[in-house]
Amino acid sequence: MYGMVGARRSSKVMWTIVLIGVVLLACCVVFPFIWMILTSLKTGEEINRLPPTMLPEVWNFKNYPEAWMKPESTFQRYFINTVIIAGLGTALQLLVCVPIAFAITHFNFRGKNLIFMLVVVTMLIPFDVTLVPNFVTMRHIPLAGGNDWAGSGGQGFYDSYMGIMLPFLAEAFTIFLLRQAFLSVQKEYWEAAQVDGMSNRRYLWTVLLPLVLPSLITTALLAFIGKWNGVLWPLLVTSSESLRPLQVGLLYFVSEEGPNYHHLMAAATFTIAPIVVLYLIAQRWFHQGITSTGLKG
Repeated sequence: MYGMVGARRSSKVMWTIVLIGVVLLACCVVFPFIWMILTSLKTGEEINRLPPTMLPEVWNFKNYPEAWMKPESTFQRYFINTVIIAGLGTALQLLVCVPIAFAITHFNFRGKNLIFMLVVVTMLIPFDVTLVPNFVTMRHIPLAGGNDWAGSGGQGFYDSYMGIMLPFLAEAFTIFLLRQAFLSVQKEYWEAAQVDGMSNRRYLWTVLLPLVLPSLITTALLAFIGKWNGVLWPLLVTSSESLRPLQVGLLYFVSEEGPNYHHLMAAATFTIAPIVVLYLIAQRWFHQGITSTGLKG
C-alpha cells in the first residue's frame, strides 16, 4: 500500500515538473511577441533607455498610424501587395497541386511512382540553389514582358506579380500533403462514383475535397503563411516599390541612424496580426488536418 502511495506521489511530482517545463517553454515562445507589442507602444526615447523598461511609461498608440503611413504611405502598398501575393498565390497553388495529387493517387499510369518520388526529392533541394535558375526562367518566359518566341528581347515575368508567384505553384510539400490526405479516403467512394458514371472532375470537387476539407485548409494555411513571409525571392525578382511585399517593407524602417524601433515593431505587429487572426479562425480544421493526414503509402 505504501508503495502505491509512493508511486502516485512520484507520478504527481513528475507531472508537475513536466507541466512547469512546458509552461516555461511556452513563455519563452510567447515572450518575443509580447515584447514586440510592448515596444511598439513606447516612445523612441524610452526604447533606448538603460536599463530597459518592461511596460511603457506612456502608452504611445500613435506609433501604429505613423508606421502605417511610412515611408511616404508605401507601407499600405506593401500590405496590399502581400494580400494579393499570398491570397491569389495560394488559390493558384491549390488549383495546380490538387489535380496533380488526385492523378497520382487515383490513376494508374506508367511512371506514376517515379514521378511522385521525383516530386518528393525536390523537397530536399535547398531553396537558395533554385534562386538563379528561377530568376533566369522568369526573365526568359516566351511571349511575356516583351519577349519573343525564344524568350529574348524583354523582361519576361520579371518585376510582376506572376514572377513572384509562378515558381511556387507546383509546390512539392503541398502535393505530398494532399496525396496523403487523398489516400486516407476509402477507395469505395471512388469505385461507387465510377459505377454511377460520375466524371473525375465532379468526384474530385463534390466528393473527395469535402471529405478531406481539414487537410485542404491545413495545406492552404501553410501555403498562405509561406507566401506571406516571403522576402528573398520577392526582393530578387522585383525592382518596383509598388510590387514589393510587407517583409521587404520592414527594411525601410532601418535608417542610417539605426533602426526606428517603435515604428519597426508597430509595422511588425501589422505583419503578424493577419496570420494570427487567420490561424484562430482555422485552428479547428488545422488541428484536424494535422492529425488526419497520415503517412499511408
